[in-house]
Amino acid sequence: MRVVFIGTSEFGIPVLEKLVEKHEVPLVISQPDRPKGRGRKLLPTPIKECAHKLGLKIIQPEKIIQALDYIKDTLCHVLVVVSYGQLIPPEILKLPKVGPLNIHPSLLPKYRGAAPIQRALMNGEKKTGVTIMWMNERLDEGDIFLQKEVEIDPEETYGELHDRLSWLSAPLLLEALDKIETGEIIRIPQNHQEATYAKPITKDETWINWKDPAHKVHNLVRALSPKPGAQAIISEQRFKIYKTKPSQGSGMPGEILEKDIKKGILRIACGENALDILSIQPEGKRIMDVASFLRGYGHKL
Repeated sequence: MRVVFIGTSEFGIPVLEKLVEKHEVPLVISQPDRPKGRGRKLLPTPIKECAHKLGLKIIQPEKIIQALDYIKDTLCHVLVVVSYGQLIPPEILKLPKVGPLNIHPSLLPKYRGAAPIQRALMNGEKKTGVTIMWMNERLDEGDIFLQKEVEIDPEETYGELHDRLSWLSAPLLLEALDKIETGEIIRIPQNHQEATYAKPITKDETWINWKDPAHKVHNLVRALSPKPGAQAIISEQRFKIYKTKPSQGSGMPGEILEKDIKKGILRIACGENALDILSIQPEGKRIMDVASFLRGYGHKL
């Protein structure tokens, strides 16, 4: 089949790489290059880099509606949208002969919206998954085609779960396209009464509140690792924390309960129980394991 691929972030790379092995991809659409980093250097999107590596035609309109004629000219069977960053208007959704598909990293109707992986981790969910959905003009409300459920490890971070769901999405999409080719088109309406929304993470939400229970702080750290990192104040100093482990202990929230350089232990009291810090970044410095951190900075705490 002819498949137009629309995506921007790293999440879609395994999907695009697998897609070209079995199907024709006449066009890839990605967001425009944006300035990033301290130098504000203009950098290509991950999908643009992937498309160039695969020798695929790519366009980067400021607004997706500007790609309408390009898509129309492909006479595509299917649109595949993965982590693009813009809503797709009805004029484009109606172009493919079979229909538009979206890959969403949650078990819809739960966690519709921009940050489904982070929100699932923040809420301590024990399972999540990937949904292949028939798109309509409303955000993540289309009929479900296929779903794949996975267990979430209690220590799994956003980066780890993101990559796992990304790799899971590729074979699931190929399965969906195989079913389309054999005429097995599945459309299961979502139960909108069960819908939840995963709004973008705000800067205020990245701060640890030591008055929260240890498991809640642990889930926040997981959800923000490796980026943007959970921010914390310890001994009146600002740090970013990337990995933790719930532990036993009690004290004033934010109090250092144990600091052992030899054992590599930095234990902080929470509103309920305590938390061992495993990976930490002092302001303006590199990320380090807690043993290295204590050797260099332990005397400042």
